[in-house]
Amino acid sequence: MSKKHTKKPNTAAKKAHDSKDAEENEGRRMISRPVFIVIAIAAVAFLIYSMVSIIGIQSQIRERKAELDDLKDQITVQEIKNEEIQKLYDSTGSDFSALAEQIARDDLDYIKEGERVFVNVAGD
Repeated sequence: MSKKHTKKPNTAAKKAHDSKDAEENEGRRMISRPVFIVIAIAAVAFLIYSMVSIIGIQSQIRERKAELDDLKDQITVQEIKNEEIQKLYDSTGSDFSALAEQIARDDLDYIKEGERVFVNVAGD
């Protein structure tokens, strides 16, 4: 006796269950598509916001680096001035009046009474 595989007939209960599953799946698809669109729009908006924020932060970093370079240059200039003052102080010893006079002449452009000042207007 050979056994043939026979297909079971669909019963009314099975058909009702299948149609209920189909309706649920169809309902999920309709709900999930708008939700997916909203999520996609939110994700794109977040990415755009993040990119704009990163670009803004990078420009602030560039500005701060330029400020830092300027401050480093100022520090270098001040250190050179300090070294010159220290050398002048070492050469004059404890004669503070000579040191003060030299600083007044070099840094503050003071002159002694009776001195003549010549200004080079050509800039050479």
